[in-house]
Amino acid sequence: MNDRDLSFLRLISEIATELIEKKVQSDILNNESKSLIENIIKTNDITIYFQPIFNLSTNQLSGYESLSRFFIEPYKTPDIWFKDAEKLGLGEALEILAIQNTLHCLDQFDEKAYITINTSPQHILSGSIDKVLQSIDCNRIILEVTEHSPILDYQAMRTALRPLRNRGLKLAIDDVGAGFSSFQHILELEADIIKLDISLTQNINTDRRKFLLAKALCGFVKAINCSIVAEGIENQDELNTLRKLGVDNVQGYFIGRPAPIEDAIQYQTITL
Repeated sequence: MNDRDLSFLRLISEIATELIEKKVQSDILNNESKSLIENIIKTNDITIYFQPIFNLSTNQLSGYESLSRFFIEPYKTPDIWFKDAEKLGLGEALEILAIQNTLHCLDQFDEKAYITINTSPQHILSGSIDKVLQSIDCNRIILEVTEHSPILDYQAMRTALRPLRNRGLKLAIDDVGAGFSSFQHILELEADIIKLDISLTQNINTDRRKFLLAKALCGFVKAINCSIVAEGIENQDELNTLRKLGVDNVQGYFIGRPAPIEDAIQYQTITL
């Protein structure tokens, strides 16, 4: 074996060692993450915050979006916790636990207020969402399906949703304006509510292109008898512009920040 062969073998050995070390490190991190998520599920360590949604015709509360919060170390945003859980086979258990915690708060709100729940299409298809809502008044529940969640079989999705919608549940398409998939969701799922993404509503009062796109979307949404919620409202000028566009409902930090239920219920007595 000459020097060239030895150099080649040495290189292969170094690459193999590096790959093995990365795999070991990845396994350690996954095991740690899985242990943390399993403990979250076991101890029910999910706090639900509620962000108010106001109607622009009445200037009063319409409902709330429920949002999961994880006050544990290491800090991760909620979307990362749910993504990690899904990757590790714990996604459904974590999401259903969050929904159950939300539903336990339902009776503390005025019966006229609806609650929106973020969910993954695969958990609708599996029947888990139908099961967790069995004893719930679905007239007060809105399921939000995000633009970022792929749906491979719309017919199967419509079939899975039908029993829930027959009981009064409404469907919202989230993140509209952030990408192409949301438009297919709108066309295929016959949604009741369209939520304009913050990427479209932010600075809509000064960005003419955003204004014109939102105007076109609002015209289309109204034509198919959907309601419009604009997300991410951060100042009065954005709010005024969305009023001009005929948006039905708004939410965002300017309207009200997500808060635990004991603080969120105060929005029921506030006028916008």
